[in-house]
Amino acid sequence: MLVFTENEKEVREYFQHCWKKNPDLKRYPLEEWEKGLQTGKILFFTWKDKGFFRLNKDFKSFPMGTFFNDQVLVRGYPQIPRVYVLKTGLVRYMTSPFYAEEKVEGYNVRLFKVGDEILGFTRRGFICPFATDRWEDFLPNLPEFFEKHPNLVVCAEVAGPENPFVSEYPAYITEDVNYFVFDFMKTGVGGFLSQSEKLNLLETYGFNAPEIYGPFDPVKDYENIRELLRRYHQEKREGVVFKSEDGKYRIKYVTPFSNLEDLRVVFPYLGEVDPHFIYLRLIRLALNLYEFEEFKEEVYNKLPVNLFEEVLSFFEKNQVVSETFRVRFKKESSYLAMLAHFRAAKINIEVKQVVKEKGYLKVEFVKLYPKATQFWRSKLEGWGEVD
Repeated sequence: MLVFTENEKEVREYFQHCWKKNPDLKRYPLEEWEKGLQTGKILFFTWKDKGFFRLNKDFKSFPMGTFFNDQVLVRGYPQIPRVYVLKTGLVRYMTSPFYAEEKVEGYNVRLFKVGDEILGFTRRGFICPFATDRWEDFLPNLPEFFEKHPNLVVCAEVAGPENPFVSEYPAYITEDVNYFVFDFMKTGVGGFLSQSEKLNLLETYGFNAPEIYGPFDPVKDYENIRELLRRYHQEKREGVVFKSEDGKYRIKYVTPFSNLEDLRVVFPYLGEVDPHFIYLRLIRLALNLYEFEEFKEEVYNKLPVNLFEEVLSFFEKNQVVSETFRVRFKKESSYLAMLAHFRAAKINIEVKQVVKEKGYLKVEFVKLYPKATQFWRSKLEGWGEVD
């Protein structure tokens, strides 16, 4: 068994070993890969007795979030173009047939079997201790799936009020979390299975999935798709990802509700979050209303409340800007690994409570946002700036 350390020489030697053993890395010379390691585009990390490298930034033809070792390479999940107007966006990007799949509000994980363990990797290529700990509660047939499909990656959204990363979640999940399988990715070369292949695997293994509708035509079915998004807005859902039957093309569109919620959640955290985030949501809302005029009054009423109410409460109470999270773990070791992940990612947290209940370790913690706190306090204290 290899024993991994953070020793620079040993990391470099293991990197060279991976390049020699893993044929997927041979697309580029070792010297180019080593340059990526030296410049910080490629980072080394460990999980128990396993060593991995992940792309911290895009590298050559591989996207950020790609991870690999001497046995496997899994590409990062690709960025999906967003359209702002359904009627013109569908015609521009989609041909028949294509499907509309609910875009679930949560965080993206790639589940993959490495050695004797099924691991959950985040969008950035970290191993997520929470997703790794909890998949068997929601996807019990994963071991059987990987026995028969060892070269596929299960892409899923982890969503619900008790997740450790995002405070938005679908209204129809009232406790804990759930896993929604939305793609099957191929290792190495990447790419996704077709929609028909995906639907067959979802049914065969009983995997929970987002709602999927179709097939559609971009012109003939515009009104049906518009009605679906109208309903999703009213049901407080995030939006839709449109995917071609062959799995090659995809675009996304979000509801006015989702844009309003993003503004509500993020505005207090200016200083931590790029102001461009706010600007883009306002643009999306304007174009939402261009296509869904029936929601104008609702948006006009909610927008100022969503922007200002929470941040005003911070001003009045002179609080540190923070978020409270509650999660449950099956194993204490997973909880400790999550704490280590937060330390490595330089996320400031305070653990408020840890209790054992009904076979789970229930944890309450607070994420602290010092930059946002300073951003608002400096203004409250009278400091000026040139704008």
